[in-house]
Parts: sequence; C-alpha cells; structure tokens
Amino acid sequence: MDRAARERAMRRLPLLLVASSGAGSVAILVAALVLVSRGGHSQRFWLLMACAGVAAAGIVLLAVHRAWTPRLTYDELVRHVLDEPVPGGSADHDTPRLPAALPRQPGRARYTLAAAAVATWTVICGIVLAMADTGAPPEVRKLKDAGAVVDTLRITDTDTRAEDAGKYKGGKPRTLYNQMLTFEMPGEKGKKADPTRGRRSVYATSVDLSSYEVGDRIPVIYVPGRSDIVGYMGPSRKGDGILEGYNGDVERLFAERALSGRQLGLALLAWLIVTGLVVRMTAVSVENPRSLHVPGSRALRGTFRSGRIQGAGTTMQLKGFETEFSGMGPFLEGRHVWLCWDARRAKGRLDKAKNGRPEKKWTTSPAAVIFDSGHAVYGYVDVHEPQQPGHLGVEAGGADAPLDATRQVRIWQPHRTWPLTVGWGVLASLALSVLISGVLFSDLVQGFFPRLFVGLAGSAALVLGVVLRIPRGGQTGIPDGEGAGVPEGGPGN
Repeated sequence: MDRAARERAMRRLPLLLVASSGAGSVAILVAALVLVSRGGHSQRFWLLMACAGVAAAGIVLLAVHRAWTPRLTYDELVRHVLDEPVPGGSADHDTPRLPAALPRQPGRARYTLAAAAVATWTVICGIVLAMADTGAPPEVRKLKDAGAVVDTLRITDTDTRAEDAGKYKGGKPRTLYNQMLTFEMPGEKGKKADPTRGRRSVYATSVDLSSYEVGDRIPVIYVPGRSDIVGYMGPSRKGDGILEGYNGDVERLFAERALSGRQLGLALLAWLIVTGLVVRMTAVSVENPRSLHVPGSRALRGTFRSGRIQGAGTTMQLKGFETEFSGMGPFLEGRHVWLCWDARRAKGRLDKAKNGRPEKKWTTSPAAVIFDSGHAVYGYVDVHEPQQPGHLGVEAGGADAPLDATRQVRIWQPHRTWPLTVGWGVLASLALSVLISGVLFSDLVQGFFPRLFVGLAGSAALVLGVVLRIPRGGQTGIPDGEGAGVPEGGPGN
C-alpha cells in the first residue's frame, strides 16, 4: 500500500476506534445495567437487542473498512508514523536534542472503560445469562394473565407436614416442611376483608427457609376475589427455590426482572473478581506514567537493537502496558532515540530467594522513549543491582544532553492502531460473541447447562477477539528481567 492510501486509512482510525471500542464498550455496560435492573421480559429483550445492535454496528464498520482497505502490517504502520517527522520540530542539529518538555499522555479512562466492558460481558455472557430468566415462570405467567397482584399477606392457618430429608455433613438432621397455607385475602375496595383459602404446597428446609407460622406476613401473588385460583408464594417442588423462586424472590418474579437477589449476589461477586483483576492491569501507576519532567532526569542516546536501546556502553529496555518494544524489534531495528527516565521517582523492587533462585533487587523508574521523528512513548525501565538508575546515562539538560525548547513532540500509542491491522479471524470472533449474546437474550436455548455452555463459548470468542486484535511482532529471545540497565558485555547479554 502506498503512503497516500495509508494516510487515508490513518485518518479513519479515530472513527473506527470510537465506533468499535467506545460505542461498543458503552453498549455492553448499558446492556449489563438493563439486564439486572429492567423488569418486563419483552421490553428488556428489545432493549438488550438494541445494545447488541450498537456493538454489532462497530464490528460491521470494521468489517467494511477491512473489505475496502487492504490489511496494514504493523511494520507499515510503524514506518508510517516514525518516518514522518513531527511538524514544527527542530532540524538544526545532526542529532536531535531532547525537548525541554513532554506532553502529558492522555488519561487511561478509555482503557479502563473498555477493560471493564470486556470483563463485564465475559462474566454476564459466560455465567449470568445462564441463570437469567428469559420469561416469567409458567405458574406466575398464568396468574398475571388472570389479573393477579402481589401483596404482603398475613397467614391465618397452616397445614404442615415435616419430612425427614437425611442429615447434613456434620450429622445434624435435615427436615423439609411441606406446608399448605391459608392467608387473609384483602376484600374488594370498600368492603370488609374476607378470609379465604389460598392453598399452596411449599417445600422449605430448616436451614434455608424455616417453616411459616400463623401471623407471619409474606409476599404472595394472587388473583383478588378468586379464592379458587391457587396463588404463588414460593417453590412447589423439592429442590426448587435455592437460587430463585423462594419467597423473598416473589416480588422480583412478579416484576419479571431477570435475576433473583441471590443470583445477583453471585454475579456481582464474579464481576468484582474478574473486573478488578482486568482493570488493575490497566491502572495508572509509576510503571505507566502520564508525564515526565525532562530537566534533571537521566538520559541515554542510543539505538534500537533487538527491542532494546543500546548506547554509551549501556543497554536498557522500555517496558509498560503498551510499550513492550521487544515484540516490535524488527520494526524498530536501527532507529536512533533518546531514552529518559526519572531516577528521582524510582521505586525499589525485591524478588525473594526461593526454590533455589537467588534474591533479586532492582528499581523501577518512569521513563519515555523519544524518537528522532518527534514521537514519544511512555513506560518504565528496570535497573538491577548493583547498578543505580541515577548513575546510568547523563543528566538531561547538561552539556552531554542539551535541551531544545523549540522541539515539538507528540505522544505515540502504538496499540491504538489495531483497527487497521485486524484480520478476518478477529472480526469473526467478535461477531460470534455478539451473536451468542443475542441468542441468550431470547429463549432459543433452554436449560441452565445448555445456556452455560453457549455462554462460555461467547465469552471465549470475545476474549479471543480482544486478545488477538493487538499484532504481535517477532520475538527477540530476551530472557525476562535481563537487558535492563546493565553495561554492555555484562550479565544482561
């Protein structure tokens, strides 16, 4: 592809990112809120399908772009950026000087939003939709069709049969209570309440749901004035009502919300665990700085060799959430750069000795690579003992690394070019996840385990598409923890 075509593709990149990552992430999070809060099965179904349609529209836009524009290689995109100097930069020196200031890196809110959306839908599609009701239980549906209401009624009589259900693991006896209850039904408006019998066979355990007594007030779904129609106040079959359908869930069933309180608690716990881990990986920390104060920092003029920066007898490597240059080595090989790191903000790290491995100590400092084109990438550098981050390189702003107040620099975020490099396999994975979500919004798949199997397939498709959308460069074979702040010819080589 020629440069003009690449330039046109790059101009479409912001739209592709907004449509896919932005709108798609918002749609996923809105769908999650609709699923857990919206009552009414029919209305909820169409709202969820609208959210799925927004997410699908972003994938369709990517597919259309992919069909019209040949897939760009990571090498092409890197060269397109780094071979074009930043306008307004200083070109008065054979070796570009360090800029006096670096722009702040944009906030990571979009990364956090996208990560939370992916984690949210991984949990919902893989677990929650298997539990979620896609329609009201038949007995509740029949009552509502007959004009039922839900109200808290007082028990006036009980017919209880205790049944031996074996023992718990600790040896304590377990009892099931089969109860037929009589409630005091409210009379018609303006008339005295008329006690009538609303008969319902209910199973409960002494641990989960204790037996009901006369005078207790509990929620009941019933048809006013129709004592011949049995109401609903809990499960009527042995083993039901553990996660849903229990008496505390009656009002939720009448409102036709998708999840009971207990199911929602399990879903919330799974979501907190998964989302917490994922969001933590994208959180802002010293390893992923938003800015770097160049004057007074340490600087190294070097050249990329196998993903590492070599110069002045020192080899260092920039790391970070978005800056694992070891995988981009083939595309950066031979490029001249400045590496700056703030030793004043260094933090100590310790890997204790275990399993025969020696103890390791090192420091982590916020850093940035500044390419001669005028593009900068933030990350961090590790410096292993006995080296010290303040003793490597030279002082930025000193005689060996003068500053240029006129030099302009732009932040470059390599992974944000993924919509231009994705293949059909990634798009197919993302499309499959949306399709499976739509299927689970309906009642096309019945039963917990069949829906769980389909949901897990949808979650796997989503995660696969998200992971594979980032191109991987060639591997350099650099052992982890080496090549970080060591003299050339030392243990890092």
